[in-house]
Amino acid sequence: MAKFLTVVLSVIIFATVFSWISYVPSSQREPNVYYFVFLETFAFVVIYTGPVYFLVGLPLSIFIDKLIKKSTEKTRCPKYFIGLGLYSLVGSLVGVIFLVVFIQNIYQVEVILFSIYGIVASNIYFHVSLLISKINKKIEVSSTISGCRN
Repeated sequence: MAKFLTVVLSVIIFATVFSWISYVPSSQREPNVYYFVFLETFAFVVIYTGPVYFLVGLPLSIFIDKLIKKSTEKTRCPKYFIGLGLYSLVGSLVGVIFLVVFIQNIYQVEVILFSIYGIVASNIYFHVSLLISKINKKIEVSSTISGCRN
């Protein structure tokens, strides 16, 4: 359930950030050119990234989390940077694969751009996952403490 919630929140955050960055204010718009409003961009981003997060990102995150748990590092800081690096690498690869699958004419600028999108998307997922696991631990501790009082 935590992974599902992580995916949903990550899609919403990524779509919000992407829509905010790509929004063009009315004062900067060219005449006779159609611009997507914020909600249209948000909806398209959710439609395209939602399945990628669920079908590709979720299984890869489970795999990466197992690799992190198997690492010989005992402290949190090195494990965090191992996770950050692995999520960034996998996000970059998924971004480029997404580009290759959906766009036929590929230029170097697009490869770099989609790599960055993938890194941002995977790091949003990674940090939301860390936040949710921290919240879950606090809930477990508080329920254990309240269970001891009864």
